[in-house]
Amino acid sequence: MVSVRKQTDKSITHEGPKVERVPLSSLVRKRHGKHYDLMKQVLKELADLPSEFALKLPLGDFSAKDLRSAVSRAAASTRIEISSTSDRENLYVWKRR
Repeated sequence: MVSVRKQTDKSITHEGPKVERVPLSSLVRKRHGKHYDLMKQVLKELADLPSEFALKLPLGDFSAKDLRSAVSRAAASTRIEISSTSDRENLYVWKRR
């Protein structure tokens, strides 16, 4: 039982959240964030990208910083080393040699 001590004017009472057990099979194990589908496509393109080319990703509603972070995390998870640069409208990503 989990409890939190709370002091009132007259006495100390125990209050706390109700804790229950749930089967692990009922839990969603992977979080698919807002960049998930785009990152899947980017990783597929990066895997097939010749060394003399870069991917041009339109920023759209994303900031260059957020999109660069998402691409970097996705690439690191597949052990693809990348470099990137950006301008006001696009993020450019390529595989390091």
